[in-house]
Amino acid sequence: MTGAEIPGPPTPFDALTHVLPGGSILHRVHNQRRAGNMFNPGIGAPTRFAPFTTATGPVPTLYAAATPEVAVSESILHGVPLSGGILPYASYAALVETTLELQRPVRLAKLMGDGLRRLGITPQQLTATSGDVYDRTVLWARAAHEAGFDGLAWMSARDNTAEAYVLFGDRISAEDLAVTGAGIGPFASGTAGFPWLSAYCSRVRVELLIA
Repeated sequence: MTGAEIPGPPTPFDALTHVLPGGSILHRVHNQRRAGNMFNPGIGAPTRFAPFTTATGPVPTLYAAATPEVAVSESILHGVPLSGGILPYASYAALVETTLELQRPVRLAKLMGDGLRRLGITPQQLTATSGDVYDRTVLWARAAHEAGFDGLAWMSARDNTAEAYVLFGDRISAEDLAVTGAGIGPFASGTAGFPWLSAYCSRVRVELLIA
């Protein structure tokens, strides 16, 4: 699908609201050099819904998921074909899974189920696209931000058993995301999280390379 086939967000952006209540548990995969509740400041390579800017500057973002499997599928395994493949050691050795607990309710634009129908768009046009149209899909994140949402919620195309999220750091603070200490931990060989990652990758036909 080309960028020309990705529709722009409607005006007004009247998406359905998906509320995550306080106490919700989120899972995040991130570089172990950063705190688990630290937002990306709005820089870096293009992703589906970030980075983007508003009149006041770049909007910080944080990707998370409802399960560790979706968090891994949307990060470590993002570039691995669904048919299976090989995961180089360097692509996961510095990463860790952290569990976060929401300290208050958040309002997310609903990009799944009836939320997609409300907006007149399909997953293939927004949440299940290839990376070459991220310059178009990110416009939906900016529209949701301008409409007052705290972030977005959608079903992962790589593991459609649970939701994926992106949170806006000028609406949600790091203090709203408490690190629970119950995460899987680091994924490097010999660490606590490696057996979990190895088992999950085996289930989805991904071979882990070990340094």
